[in-house]
Amino acid sequence: MSKESLEGLALDTLMVHGGHHPDPTTRALAMPIYQTATYGFDTVDDMNSSWDRTGLVYTREGSPTVYALEEKLALLEGGEAALCTGSGMGAICSTLLSVLKRGDHLLCSEEVFSHTGVFVREFLEQKMGVDVSCANFRDVESVMQNIRANTAVLYTETPSNPSLGLVNIREVARIAKDNDCLFIVDSTFAPPPIQRALDEGADLVIHSLTKYINGHGDTLGGVVIGPKAIIENIHFPGMPCFTGACLSPFNAWLIMRGMMTLDMRVRKHCENALAVAQFLEAHPLVDLVNYPALPSHPQHELCQRQMHGMGGGIVSFWLKKNIGGMTPEEANKKLLDATRLMTIATSLGEGCTLIQIEHSGMIRIAVGLENKEDLLRDLTQAFDALTR
Repeated sequence: MSKESLEGLALDTLMVHGGHHPDPTTRALAMPIYQTATYGFDTVDDMNSSWDRTGLVYTREGSPTVYALEEKLALLEGGEAALCTGSGMGAICSTLLSVLKRGDHLLCSEEVFSHTGVFVREFLEQKMGVDVSCANFRDVESVMQNIRANTAVLYTETPSNPSLGLVNIREVARIAKDNDCLFIVDSTFAPPPIQRALDEGADLVIHSLTKYINGHGDTLGGVVIGPKAIIENIHFPGMPCFTGACLSPFNAWLIMRGMMTLDMRVRKHCENALAVAQFLEAHPLVDLVNYPALPSHPQHELCQRQMHGMGGGIVSFWLKKNIGGMTPEEANKKLLDATRLMTIATSLGEGCTLIQIEHSGMIRIAVGLENKEDLLRDLTQAFDALTR
């Protein structure tokens, strides 16, 4: 369907029809996998002109399958353009390497994915000469107080991983605009239909496609979405190309397939996660539960507006201390080892529920798509095992 014919359609309809066009050669309705490393031409002039016209010369530079996915992803977030990469970290690194230079100041949230924190500190700051500092992005005043004359980029996640802190995107976007800064949001934990960061005022939004957007736990991918001029600056001279962080046609095809059910999957993740969070909050062996859709969450009101009341699919919590004379580490391990339905693994957004212990000792559950009563029964028997 043409972009014009997609105007005004609901998100779940866009995820089915966006980026889908019958193959021009075979008229195949499903998007083909253009599984090739390179492209052939009849003449030298044809090859030279293709660099500017389509970019279809070498698959590291581009692929029709990847282009179709990028079109669908831009529609997902309401952006002008999208650029796919081989992983979520590929999107983060390619974006920051493209929009920052030596002497710029990057103001980064204190609550970001651990690998992001290592990259900005050990590479951007120590090796590239970017001035890096961190602030509490939950507190708008903290962001304002840490702006400098050379601040070029504000970077945050919302919700954060794994503490599920929220950032008021509208308020931080206002600060960024007033100070001529680029505002980048990693929204991996809250893809549409939960929130649309660009609608809230962010300049760029990043997703790890590996997680909810693909949804099947069978591929890696990343994307940055935003204004065409900025996306082209990230694409050319081509950080994903230079670093090799490009997305393969096959992985792009898998992600496109997963996106057709994104809306219904995400809503089911949220429904199940809320049930798990409510169970945990009521359990006598649980000390604290982090879940934005719970009224007890300190930013519950922001969740209601910015995330349309959906808390996402991640629940994190702390056990009470001195359960059965065990250390916190022993109790955490015993609880996880006692689960039968949940899988001890790292990641999120898959059909099956994953559970892990964070470095801080917090337990994180990436709630899946199972029947919620089955999940609650699994948690019940695992908690019972703690006291035996």
